[in-house]
Amino acid sequence: MYRLIGMRCRRLVVASVLCARSIVRSKRLFSIGLLLLLLPVSALAKEVVVLLDPNIRPYVEALAGFKSTSDANTRIFARKEDGDLSDERAMIGAIRARKPDQILVIGSEAMRALAGEVTDIPILFVMVLNPRDRLKVMPGNMTGVSMSVAPERQMKVLSQLLPEVKRVAVVYDPEQSQDLINRGKKACLSVNQQLFAREVGSPAEAVEQAKLLLSENHTAYWMIPDQLMRARDVVRYLFFTAREQNRPLIGLSDKYVRAGALFAFTVQNETLGQQVAELSNRMLAEGKKGHHPIEMARDADLSINLKVASEMGITVPEVLLRQAKVIN
Repeated sequence: MYRLIGMRCRRLVVASVLCARSIVRSKRLFSIGLLLLLLPVSALAKEVVVLLDPNIRPYVEALAGFKSTSDANTRIFARKEDGDLSDERAMIGAIRARKPDQILVIGSEAMRALAGEVTDIPILFVMVLNPRDRLKVMPGNMTGVSMSVAPERQMKVLSQLLPEVKRVAVVYDPEQSQDLINRGKKACLSVNQQLFAREVGSPAEAVEQAKLLLSENHTAYWMIPDQLMRARDVVRYLFFTAREQNRPLIGLSDKYVRAGALFAFTVQNETLGQQVAELSNRMLAEGKKGHHPIEMARDADLSINLKVASEMGITVPEVLLRQAKVIN
C-alpha cells in the first residue's frame, strides 16, 4: 500500500514538473511573440540589394518605381563604369557578405557583372534590352522584366490600322535579338501576317537589307530595340524611305512617332520598376517553390501619328483613338 502511495506521489511530482516546464515554455513563446509584434516592420522585412549606376537617370527612375512597390527593405550598391575589376570583385564580395534575400540589377552591365558570379541568391533584372541575347547562358537563378513590348500587341495594332498589310520587315543582329525575332514571327502568324527577317552584322549591311525588304509593296517595317538597328545611318534611312515610299514604321517610342513612325508603344522606366517589384514580392512570398519566367513590359503607352495615318489613307479606329496618345 505504501508503495502504491509512493508511486502516485512520484507521478504527481513528475506531472507538476512537466506542467511547470510547459508554463515556462508558453511564457517564453508569448514573450517572443510579443517582442516580434513590438519590433518595427523594417526589422522583419526581407532585404533586396540593388546594383546600379546612379548617374544614369532612367535607372534611378526604375529604382524609384521598385521602391514604391516592393515589400522588402532595399540596400543600394552603386556600380562604377570605370572598368576597375578589383572594385567590382570587392563589391560582389560585399553583396555576398550581406546575404540578401534577393539581388536586383538595373541595366545590362550590372546584369553581366553578376551573372555566374552569384549563383545561390535569386537575381532579378530590369532596364535590359533582350536579356536572353545579352548572355550566352541565362543563369538558373536569374529572371526579371525586359524593356521590350510584346510583339503580339504591336502586330495587333498594325492589323487594326492596316489590315491589308501582310508583310512585316525587320533586320537584326542575331546575337542581340534572336529571341525577340522568334516571338515576332509567331505574333505575325497570329494575325495573318508574315515576318521577313534578315540577319545583319553592320549598319551598312542593315541599310542594304532594309532597302531590299522595303522594295515590296504592302510592307511595314518593325523597328526593334537592337543596338545595331538604332545606329544613326539605319534610323535615318528608315525614316527617309518611309516618307518617300509611304511605308508604315512601327517605332520604338513616342519619340519615333513624333519623327514620322506610324505608331509605337512607349515603356515608362518607373512602371518597369514597379513591375519587377511585383515579381520580387511574389518570389519572396513563394520562396523556392515557384517558377518565374522572364516577363516583357506589361504596361506601355500607345502613340499614333495622325498626320502620317492621314497621308497613308488610314482611318484610325475609334477603339485605338480612345487608348492612344495622338500626335499630329
